[in-house]
Amino acid sequence: MTELGEISSGALQQYLAHADKLGLDTPAALTWAGLKPDQPLRPEARVAGRDFQRLLERLIEQSGDPLFGLHTSAFIQPGSYHVMGYIAMSVHTLHEALAKVMLYERLVGDMGTTDINMESAQAQIRWHCRYPEQPVRRHLIDNVLSSWLCYAQWLTGNDDLAPAEVLLEHPRPSDELVAEYEQVFHCPVHFEQSHSALVGAPDLLMLPIRQPDPLLLSTLEAHATAQLAQLGIETSLSQRVRQCIKDAIGHTLPRKESVAERLGMNIRTLHRHLADEGQSWQKLLDEIRLDQAKQLLRTTDQAQTCIADALGYSDIRSFQRSFKRHTGQTPGQFRKNGHDL
Repeated sequence: MTELGEISSGALQQYLAHADKLGLDTPAALTWAGLKPDQPLRPEARVAGRDFQRLLERLIEQSGDPLFGLHTSAFIQPGSYHVMGYIAMSVHTLHEALAKVMLYERLVGDMGTTDINMESAQAQIRWHCRYPEQPVRRHLIDNVLSSWLCYAQWLTGNDDLAPAEVLLEHPRPSDELVAEYEQVFHCPVHFEQSHSALVGAPDLLMLPIRQPDPLLLSTLEAHATAQLAQLGIETSLSQRVRQCIKDAIGHTLPRKESVAERLGMNIRTLHRHLADEGQSWQKLLDEIRLDQAKQLLRTTDQAQTCIADALGYSDIRSFQRSFKRHTGQTPGQFRKNGHDL
C-alpha cells in the first residue's frame, strides 16, 4: 500500500458517474491512470491511492468543471460508502451514524479522517484530507462534505436539512462559484478557514434515522469488522470485545472466558489490555446491554421480563435498577418518552 493508501471501488462511482454525465471518456481516463476499465465495477476491489489521484487529476482537467468534486455529490448512494453506508442506515440517530463513520471509514478508503468537535455550542463535523496535492485535495473535500449532507438528508428523510454554515480551507473563488457552493449546502460558506467542516446546532445530530434496524446493524458490523481484519487494519481490543459481546447477547450472557479464548488470550491478559485502553469487561458489557435495552424498548413491545432475560439479567429488578442507574429513568419511563431525557 502506498503512502496514500487505497480506496474502495464503490467510492469511485460518484466521480465516474459525474464524468459520464459530462460525456468524458471514462474508460480512457481509467487506463491512463493505470486502472483496468472494469476495476471499479468489482464490489470488493481496492484502488491504490496514487492511481486514484491520477484518475481525478485527469477527470478534473478534462471536465473543465471548477466544482467537479462538489457536483459529484448528486450521485451519492449507500454503496458509495461500502458497508459503512448500510451501517449508517441501520442506527437510530445522525450522531450514531457519524460514530460508525469514524469507526469504519477506512473501509471506504484512506482519503481522510472524520471527527466531531463542539465549539461555542456548535457541532463541527470535520474532515481531514490526507491528499496534499492540488487540485485533487480541494475536490475531495468538496465531495466529502457535500456528499455527507446529501446522505444525511436521505437518511433522515428531510430534504430541507442543512448546516448553519460550512467551513472550507480553500481560497475564496469567484462570487459566482461561491453562490453555487451556497446553493448546494443551503447555507453560508466561509473560505480560507483552518479546517473544513459542516457546522450546526448539536440537536441536529439527534435527528432520527428513518428506518433503523438493530438486528441488521449487528450483522453488518460483524461483516465490517471482519473486512477491516482482512485488509490488515488494526482494530482496538475493546472494539473486538464489543463485537464478541454483541454476537452472544440475546442468546446467552457472554462469558469472559469464552470471549478471551475466541480472541486468543487468557482472562488476565484480556483485563490488562482492556485497562490499557481505559476500558473494562463490565463497562463494555453494561454499555452494550444498555444500548440493546434502549433499542428493544424503542422498537418493540416486548415485556420488560423478556428484555431482562434476553440481556442476561438475573431478574427484572436487576434490569430495572441497572437501567435507572445509567439513564435516570425506569425502562417504563424511557419507553413512554421514546428517548433519553
